[in-house]
Amino acid sequence: MNQPDFSIIVVNWNTRDLLRQCLASVYSEPAEVTLDVIVVDNGSSDDSQEMVRREFPAVRLVENEANVGFAAANNQAMRIALGRIFLLLNSDAYLLPGALDKLARFMDSAPQAAVVGPQVLNPDGTIQPSCFRFPTLLDIGFESFFLTRLFPRSDLFNRRNLGGFDRRSLREVDWVSGACLAVRREVAEEAGPMDEGFFMYAEEADWCLRIRESGHRIFFYPGAEVIHHGGQSAKHIRAEMLPRGFASRFRYFEKHYGRGYARAIRLLTVGGMLLRIVASLIAWPCIRSPEVASRIKGYANVVREILVHF
Repeated sequence: MNQPDFSIIVVNWNTRDLLRQCLASVYSEPAEVTLDVIVVDNGSSDDSQEMVRREFPAVRLVENEANVGFAAANNQAMRIALGRIFLLLNSDAYLLPGALDKLARFMDSAPQAAVVGPQVLNPDGTIQPSCFRFPTLLDIGFESFFLTRLFPRSDLFNRRNLGGFDRRSLREVDWVSGACLAVRREVAEEAGPMDEGFFMYAEEADWCLRIRESGHRIFFYPGAEVIHHGGQSAKHIRAEMLPRGFASRFRYFEKHYGRGYARAIRLLTVGGMLLRIVASLIAWPCIRSPEVASRIKGYANVVREILVHF
């Protein structure tokens, strides 16, 4: 049997309806792109598994009893994947027409591109940042004290997010978002599996750093487009997930830059979280919403976790 062009790897946790949309977009691709589709379900309780079995019988479904995390689930799929290109695709994302064909054509014409991230759009069609520089202490400082938000187009204050880049042209980058990430099979095998110490967030930055350190190149390619809703798996437990996301950030910095560097990141983060708590409390009399209350709780959880584990 000929090797498929793509192994499409989708990790799911309680996003049944969005997963249906995601898989429908995959199977609407042109017939000349051959596919091996794998869904790894992390112990969903919303009948996601039954929906996949009933509506997408060609999908290879891996059912975990519990949520093992994004990195571990992707590693499970990559160990059994058949394609020459692995495409990591979030369950709350879906491909726009022709995306896979365009990605395949680009990667076939650019053998230097080991990893490729497509153009990622918000549901309203606006551009969602999906290619980045590796973060530094200075970047975290700018983010913590709102300078990134105040100057989003700045190459200095929003350096990590490529603030001055219009995202309409091909560009070599440091890393691309795991919402949709294409990697050549041989590159993934050479780099080794994703670090499962990252439960959620920062794992793709860590993986891309390892890939670049081994001499490979990573590109942002806007010719293929994907819609990404973003944060749907964790939206109901955002206050609980926020500390876990920051824990992944701290682990990334400690792994690659050392404990002292990571401690400085923690201190900056505490300052930023305290500022956000104060700003939210000031706004509270005017905006008494569950979302603001959840945000304050999340910020407080981050500060508490940092201080407990400092």
